[in-house]
Amino acid sequence: MVVEESAQDFIVEEESMLFADTLQGIDHLLLGVAQLEEARHAYLRLGFQLTPRGKHIGWGTANYCVMFPDDYLELLGIVDPEQDTNGLDQFLKRGQGGLGVSFCGEALATTAELLTQQAVAVDGPHILKRILELESGDVMPRFELLRYGQEVTAGISSFICHHKTPEIVWQKQWLVHPNGAQGIRRVVYVMPDPGEVIERYAQFFGEDAVIVSDGFLEIQIQGANQVIRIIAEEDLDRFYPGMEAQNRDRDLYMAAIHLWCADIKTTEAYFDHYRVAYRKEGDQRLRLDKKDACGVVLAFDVR
Repeated sequence: MVVEESAQDFIVEEESMLFADTLQGIDHLLLGVAQLEEARHAYLRLGFQLTPRGKHIGWGTANYCVMFPDDYLELLGIVDPEQDTNGLDQFLKRGQGGLGVSFCGEALATTAELLTQQAVAVDGPHILKRILELESGDVMPRFELLRYGQEVTAGISSFICHHKTPEIVWQKQWLVHPNGAQGIRRVVYVMPDPGEVIERYAQFFGEDAVIVSDGFLEIQIQGANQVIRIIAEEDLDRFYPGMEAQNRDRDLYMAAIHLWCADIKTTEAYFDHYRVAYRKEGDQRLRLDKKDACGVVLAFDVR
């Protein structure tokens, strides 16, 4: 009996590691915003270069993206409430903020097969398009999406994306930001009890990728210098002094996004010049309040 249980544990671990092997990091983080154009102006003021607007075909949503060399942030809003918003309207009833995580993958069919073998429901892969409104005329980036059961990233909404036309959205003029931001370092979620999801993340990301420390749980994303951190709400003030808990009907939510920056002094000088309020945390980090960044704390960390 002991041998059979050990064998089963080994099989699950191998399958979960294979799932982790199909990821190349975080592709992008999604922020659901109440007013898309207001969000665009807010992020321009914070020193980000944004893409032109993208419109989702068949949905009533559109976006602006903050592109970095390897990943990006997506500001997602409703532009036609008469169309399907893919749940964004329900999310925004509780306030704007972090909507979810998109992982980067290339072999989405393989990932789907692996998850199916683990009795995880999958939807896709599906090829989708959106309209990117360039000054020279509309273009249509193509991408492949794979959605799966919530147990894969317990407590966090996520999916996998593979860009079929990366040259359209990763254009050089959109990759350099006046505030010096260079990419995603960490995304932080608040959950009632992070300890409850340890086994789930170990199952799908591998035991070596899951780090349990004093007051937080971290999942290291294989193939990328990125992490997902999960903390309890009572520890929020310890990690982000002065930050208030979310005043809405959510017991788990994206609290913060940490970005790499090339030179913290350049970032600080930009904020000072344009009178962007920030909190300085030692010599390694600047932090913006969630009210100025559409519902999430934005931190700029020295690379």
